[in-house]
Amino acid sequence: MSEVSPDELRARIAELEREVERLRGELEDRKQFVAQVMDAEDRARRRIAQLIHDDALQSLLAANQDLIEAAPGRAGVTRAHEVVNSTIEHLREAMLALHPVTLERGGLEQALGAVARQAGRQGGFEVEIDIAPSALGRNDELVLALARELLANAARHSGAERVVLRLAPRGERLELVVSDDGRGMPSERPREALAAGHIGLASVAQRVEAAGGELEIRSELGRGTTVRVELPSVEQ
Repeated sequence: MSEVSPDELRARIAELEREVERLRGELEDRKQFVAQVMDAEDRARRRIAQLIHDDALQSLLAANQDLIEAAPGRAGVTRAHEVVNSTIEHLREAMLALHPVTLERGGLEQALGAVARQAGRQGGFEVEIDIAPSALGRNDELVLALARELLANAARHSGAERVVLRLAPRGERLELVVSDDGRGMPSERPREALAAGHIGLASVAQRVEAAGGELEIRSELGRGTTVRVELPSVEQ
């Protein structure tokens, strides 16, 4: 084995240091990109929620009042009134699921509940939520964003009857688990989906990585999917 001269060793060390700096720069760029994406999503959700509130919801409320006043007691009007009432409630829930004010005013449990109900209605499944009280107030905004994406992903792709969301502290970190009893996928598929930029999983992976967390996806064809996220615990 040939010896490495001091000059060669210094050159290699300098090269490694440059590579480390390059990787740090890439990570910082990725963190900034993820932050920008999250900010853009937040603004879009606020805008959509505002449109629902100012336009569709107000129009339905006015139409509902007109129905009540036009022909009270008639069977057809009563049925229409029930349909409009139901639609109003669904829109209100969609607005709560979209708007960050649910988290700001009602806390993480209420916000997760609104998001879960919305996803459950979209995907046709029951959602069980298990949140450890000691996990609240520790990176709530990121937890809500990840849970929203994972539940929406289950609604779009799982074909599940039941989805379980659990949030609990794990020492100095937080563990978020979303599991379903749906169709699942081959064991290699999650990696392929991430590599191909599958928008739901890719978004989750980018956010988790930028936050210094870990992401694990376990799935088997016909036996459901479990996504486990471990995050730094950040007091808010």
